[in-house]
Amino acid sequence: MEALKRDRAVRENTWREHVSTYEQKVVVLDKELENINREFERLKQKKLKLAETHGHKNANENDLIEINAGGRVITANRGALIYQKGTMLEALFSGRWDKEIQRDGLDRIFLDVNPECFQIIINYLYVLKHSSEENLSQYLSVGNEFKQIFKHLLLYFDIDHSATQDGRQLCQIDQDGTIVNDPQTVLQAQGVHTGKA
Repeated sequence: MEALKRDRAVRENTWREHVSTYEQKVVVLDKELENINREFERLKQKKLKLAETHGHKNANENDLIEINAGGRVITANRGALIYQKGTMLEALFSGRWDKEIQRDGLDRIFLDVNPECFQIIINYLYVLKHSSEENLSQYLSVGNEFKQIFKHLLLYFDIDHSATQDGRQLCQIDQDGTIVNDPQTVLQAQGVHTGKA
């Protein structure tokens, strides 16, 4: 009987030790979460301050932006331009740097890029933003004369063109580097206006 009492006391002590250790870890994790939330809020405020100083703090995803892309004016929805988070394109058009971006004589954002390739990228982002799951199998296409320029722009703007969020491939690049797919067709089939006839 004495042995059972000792075993029970050992189990109860072990249980109290585990609970105490757990509670200590919870306190540490709560403090870490507080620190993360505080840092997140600080970064959010810094982002707003940057937007106030260098851009427009009231930038909206529904804003229409006129872009002079290599001499061709392209109008695009800010929401499509910033659709892929963490990209150069998202940073450029987030609104935080609008006052710092180079502009043409008519106050349009100026990008020294190939307009055909840039339009394809915008179309692609519209496809990603507006397509339903069953339409994500459509493809980008670019002629051989623009193949290298297009690949360079995808890299420069850090556009993920390889797969959808669920892992299915959206853009295919064949072995010689040719990108085969056409988002313009997908958009037109869905009735999304892209500014092209």
